[in-house]
Amino acid sequence: MGQKRKLTNIKKTCTRLRCIRQTRHIKYLLIMKILETNKSSIIYKEDNGIVAIVPNTAYFKLKILENKNERIRYDNPIEGIEVLETFNGMIFNITLNGQTITTRPNMADAVVKSFDNTDELYAIFDKYNNNKYNIKLLKGILSKYGERIKTIEQGFVIDDIFLVDRTGVCWLWDAKHKIRDQKHRTNLGSGAVCIVVNKTQRLQLQSSDGLVTIDEMGYIILSKIEFLMNPNLDDNVFMHQMPAKVKKILELNKLK
Repeated sequence: MGQKRKLTNIKKTCTRLRCIRQTRHIKYLLIMKILETNKSSIIYKEDNGIVAIVPNTAYFKLKILENKNERIRYDNPIEGIEVLETFNGMIFNITLNGQTITTRPNMADAVVKSFDNTDELYAIFDKYNNNKYNIKLLKGILSKYGERIKTIEQGFVIDDIFLVDRTGVCWLWDAKHKIRDQKHRTNLGSGAVCIVVNKTQRLQLQSSDGLVTIDEMGYIILSKIEFLMNPNLDDNVFMHQMPAKVKKILELNKLK
């Protein structure tokens, strides 16, 4: 009885703290607090007590002031729209009618502004899908992996397990039926596998035809393929999306 009263008193005094009761002790977590907003900046204290300053842009207004630094999500089921921020801030997975793209950080403001105008969201999606890259050049670079990578109309199949499509989105691959496998639940409603490329850039490579440039979309595709060729099995976000059968195959491949 005394223990219950003591816990109750502690909870009453926790105005800026969350009290989480665990087995034999109580753990305190600081709640994020907005310290100041002005025309150019938002100043806030993070959950760990560190003071952060971010620009007062459309993205950070939504992320910090409204979402309390949680991942941003926007759903419009009637139009088949799902937008979910990845665990890497400012990068979004946008799904329209079952098709998914992963945006880049410099698109964050445009993405959140489009929540009020779905035509703008479709424009972002269409522009991304119309990005051009040298498919012949990518095939040449990936040829070093031999039969591990197959180039098909939809994109690149890796080890008959994954597909990285021509917009840089990763899917599980159904080798038997030669289609992407959307039956298994991943972090995205469309069934796409969320893999985040932390940075995008243009690459210049020396080839038999001289110096050639790989654009940002090509870089994203190459980066995801390189990851899938030797995935980090300690990456919980990635492994959580894998079916048990695929996990087993990846673990066995790691032992070879």
